[in-house]
Amino acid sequence: MGARLRILLAAGLLSAGYAGWLLGSGVAAAAESSGCDQFKWPIAHEQAALAAPAAGPLAPGATLPADAGARLKLIPFAEAKLALAPERPPKFSPSYAGAFALDAPAAAGVYKVTLSAGGWIDVVQDGKFLKAVAFSEATGCANARKSVKFRIAAEPATLQLTGVGDPDIAVVVSPE
Repeated sequence: MGARLRILLAAGLLSAGYAGWLLGSGVAAAAESSGCDQFKWPIAHEQAALAAPAAGPLAPGATLPADAGARLKLIPFAEAKLALAPERPPKFSPSYAGAFALDAPAAAGVYKVTLSAGGWIDVVQDGKFLKAVAFSEATGCANARKSVKFRIAAEPATLQLTGVGDPDIAVVVSPE
């Protein structure tokens, strides 16, 4: 096989690989959930609460209103006084965080913590993290980006947000 033919063959294989890579990237991007209907559960109530927060901006340490949107003012992660170190450390810098009090709910049950932007959500109760019951997120949904369900006892708890890329975020904690 001549040198010229080997070069053409190599260029063709590289082009095919690059085209496959581009196709693969497009498939991955197309598979990403986009739009409010891509959440695993209805979020119309939460979306409305996040669009017009009833409270805020609230600084870390404040008590969040029950079943109403709140605008939060987060602080740099290194300055945040969290009840427990987050289960997942922030992936980027700068990263913002905050811990907020949750009054005891009227009844124990599953509650959704829904954010207007991406971030890591932890709920602390009795000095330990609660395990998430379910998780859902979608891009391209006005006012809502992430929603996580937790089983919360009828006693006070702490909501910790970490890994948020902006110091301003809206949140709503609502019963299932």
